Formats: sequence, structure tokens, C-alpha cells
Amino acid sequence: MTVLESPAVMAAGAYISEIFASFQGEGPRAGQRHMFVRFAGCNMRCVYCDTEYSLTRVPVCQVEYPDGSSRTLPNPVDIRTLSTIVAEFCAADPAIAMISLTGGEPMVQREFIARWLEEFSPAVPCLLETNAVIPEGLDELLEHIEVVSADIKLPSNSGESPQWESHEEFLRVCTSRPAVETYVKVPVDAGTDADELARAVRLVRSHGPDIRIFLQPIDDRSGYISDGSDAYLDAFLRELPGSASDIGISPQLHKLAGVR
Repeated sequence: MTVLESPAVMAAGAYISEIFASFQGEGPRAGQRHMFVRFAGCNMRCVYCDTEYSLTRVPVCQVEYPDGSSRTLPNPVDIRTLSTIVAEFCAADPAIAMISLTGGEPMVQREFIARWLEEFSPAVPCLLETNAVIPEGLDELLEHIEVVSADIKLPSNSGESPQWESHEEFLRVCTSRPAVETYVKVPVDAGTDADELARAVRLVRSHGPDIRIFLQPIDDRSGYISDGSDAYLDAFLRELPGSASDIGISPQLHKLAGVR
């Protein structure tokens, strides 16, 4: 562990690639105005990642204010600075419904996030967008989080090794706190292994009916499904174990709408 990776340093400051306000494009809150705090650094390298610029720590954080002005901040960003920026965003844009903590992978910097939210209570609720493979420290963090958006990474399309045990433990911790809303997104494409998808659905359902599941088509980054057809989605829904009535399709609407 390097000095920069020590818990003391990570609690004092965080590496953030960008902060901006836009519309949530995924899951049950698609269309809501959110403030996005994108943490830099990730423990995975999924082949379909659309925020590659946040996979590693970057020297500066780009802040795009609701009024169109901008500034850059040196990384790491300390708790007081981030708290001030969040307060400014919420005051300038009353339409902001939630603060989305995204990445990269925010759980990589969970010590900082937990300490920040303990010391600073934002004016709006927080949503954690995560790859759901780091359960360590999650229980403490969930004391300050209202919603968890958890991905399940399938080996057949992510290019990553299987993460079933980590996903299982992550969801177990989430469901141990019933006050926290949890939903799951499963990226899929025509090459996705149907057995892996069925396993993911069974895993989620084993933790209770309150967790909503969304299949998220992997696109070519221009808003079009990669193989030009949605037939595989219909096939998946027909083949999934049990009723698929509680499984939704959630394309990345912000891309389709042409917004950030």
C-alpha cells in the first residue's frame, strides 16, 4: 500500500474526475435531475466502460456549475471543498433531486465518502452507483446512503473474471439495511451468456423481491444497440427463471437524449 492509498490519506481527500449536474439516465430514477460526483479510480476494467477517463486517478477535478461556469481543482479534493461545492450546486439548482456518487468506482474511496457524509449532511439524498464487488466498509457507508444502484458484471461481456461471491456479499449487506433502496443493473448484449444472466437473476431474487432488476443494453456509445437488433432482449426475458414481469429494460437514456 502506498502512502496515497493509506486510509488516513483517503479519508482526508478524494480523487474526483468531474462534478456536474445532469439528468439520471439509468434505472428507476431516469429523468430526474441529479448532481454527479464522479470519483476517479476503479478496481475493474470492463470492456464496455464508457467512463474510461475515470478508471485511474487524475491530477485535477473538472467542476461544471449549473450556471455554465466551470473551474478545475487539484486532486485530492478535501472534505470541506467538496462540501462547499455540493452546497453551491444544491442552492443554484433546486431541481437537483439526488447526489449520485459514481465513478470509476466510488467504493475504492469508501473511507473518504463515509467520513465526508458523516461530517456533512447534503440537502438532498445520496445515490451510490457501484460495480458491487467491494463489500468491505459498505455497512458503515450505508448509514449515509438512501439508494444503491448495483451492477452485476457478467464474465461473458465484461471481460472480467467471475465476481459472484463478491456480488453475493455486497447484496447481503445492502438487504441487511431495509431502509436503503437497492436496485440492480445487469449490462447485456447479444453475446451475453444466458446461463450467466439466469444466475444473476437467481442471485438477486435470493435476497428478496424488493430489489428491482434492469437489463441494460450495451451500446456502441452512440445510442444504438451494438448488433442493431433488440431480439436478444426478448429471448432473454423469455428464458429467465421464473416470472420476468419484475425485470425491466433500461437503456442509457442520457445517451439517447444526447445529454451528459
